[in-house]
Amino acid sequence: MNLKQLQCFKMIMAHKTVSKAAVALNMSQPGVSTMIANLEHQLGFLLFDRRSGRLHPTVEATYFYEVTDRLLGDLDLANQVASQIRQGKFGAITIATLPGYGLTVLPQAIARMHLNYPDVKFDIQTRSSHMVRSLFPSQQYDIALVEPPVEPSGNVYREISLRCVCAVPAGHKLAGRDVLSVEDLVSEKLVALFSDHSTSRQLSAAFALAGFDWAPSIHTQFFATNCELVAKGVGISIIDPITAAHFQNRNLVVVPIEMEVFHEVVLLHPPPGEASDLVGEFVRELLAVVSQYEK
Repeated sequence: MNLKQLQCFKMIMAHKTVSKAAVALNMSQPGVSTMIANLEHQLGFLLFDRRSGRLHPTVEATYFYEVTDRLLGDLDLANQVASQIRQGKFGAITIATLPGYGLTVLPQAIARMHLNYPDVKFDIQTRSSHMVRSLFPSQQYDIALVEPPVEPSGNVYREISLRCVCAVPAGHKLAGRDVLSVEDLVSEKLVALFSDHSTSRQLSAAFALAGFDWAPSIHTQFFATNCELVAKGVGISIIDPITAAHFQNRNLVVVPIEMEVFHEVVLLHPPPGEASDLVGEFVRELLAVVSQYEK
């Protein structure tokens, strides 16, 4: 038996007559009748009783129709999926990311992507930069967001550099300032990332240039932790603008700083031809979100 025979059988069962089935299939009536006759011969049993010029399904046809309907339904679904794949609207994207970006820009980018590609699946894996650097060359991820230094290893390497801001508790004496200098910060309890982080090194250099020591009271691993501490009135912190925007309505105020302190992240993804069109489309959405924080 073949697919066309099964389609003819399904159409006759649905429309009750050969003539209507032929119209639905854009075939001639003799063509449909021949298809059914050949199918019955191959099956070894009759599908229709022919009485008074009309077709009446046999009991065997009723049983056979249940299987045929499921089979053709699965085929229709397969065709739909194939069409979506051709149009780049179906697939999966695995992303390895820093925790901060997993909380902020990635959900925004996925929401934008979902508007036009609702069937795309995402697997977001929050990892340390060290782990991402070690695993990305093995192609366990489609996209990676990691802090430098990193070896491109044949992947597309995009640098994201965002100027940091100061997060202070709502109602703090510095909350109403237009911009803050080193002198404004030295007398405050400072919350910072670990001393070897690039932002901490930049701040240490800026404080030294102004004649002050960089001496945070609290060190953490993540900007989000800093924001939680600031919101609870523990101190103030220099953080990236993306995390700052995420926490701004949580008893926290963001104030620009005079110092040029940048949080740098590298976006890695396979070059065109080695990645699906979906990955390229998502990278565009991700960069569009990130661009809102670039100044």
